[in-house]
Amino acid sequence: MNKFSIIFKSIIVAISIVGITYANDNSSDHSLLKSWTGFYTGMEAGFAFNNDQLNSQQLGFTNPSGKCNISSDYSTFSPGIQLGYMYQFPNYLVSGIEANVAFNSHQIDTLRCICPFDRDVADSFSFRNQMQRSIKARIGHALNTNKNILPYLTAGASFANIGFSYKNEGGDYYAQNTTQAGWLIGAGVEWAFKQNWSLRAEYNYVEYGNAINLKIPSVYGLLDPNGLGRINLSSNNVVVSINYWI
Repeated sequence: MNKFSIIFKSIIVAISIVGITYANDNSSDHSLLKSWTGFYTGMEAGFAFNNDQLNSQQLGFTNPSGKCNISSDYSTFSPGIQLGYMYQFPNYLVSGIEANVAFNSHQIDTLRCICPFDRDVADSFSFRNQMQRSIKARIGHALNTNKNILPYLTAGASFANIGFSYKNEGGDYYAQNTTQAGWLIGAGVEWAFKQNWSLRAEYNYVEYGNAINLKIPSVYGLLDPNGLGRINLSSNNVVVSINYWI
């Protein structure tokens, strides 16, 4: 099963949770959220489907070309919390801003370029993505008779706490940590199922671009002032959240 199939099925499941719960709800009008205006806070749980692209070069690499260029796909469970504010206009247009933080259960991805002459020798890179913070705008339009269904678009910035390291059997080791900013775009649907509670499903895509660079000046004693490793990172995220409106 490829990555896009997993992402698609995850989106369907997430939206189905909202839809099935809504279909089974018998709440009267007076028990629903009166307006989408207000502050809210809540918890989220979802999956991030990440793609790492490694581009590196050093004259001492085990590959005769002096390059190590590979990519890796991996997924992680990412629970988190969020806080936001929304405002509902008279025409039922709704907009607002939200900040959230998500923690990754699978934090480390290893990328290895194996020596073509000895498979026990390799140039090994480790990429760590510990957590993401984001701040994003949301805009949508309240639907349904009770105006308690809110499809929306979202866009903003994401900040990943990441680390990048290189090592080999010769004892060479280099590492760097940083916080990298990226852009985020997505869409979702939120359902106010009780007076102070809402449930939502969201998909977003995050692009960090060239997330981190690592200087590799010497490998097996061979100096190379241009020795460098870089990681490009992108992520597809599917998230289900529950919010309490203050």
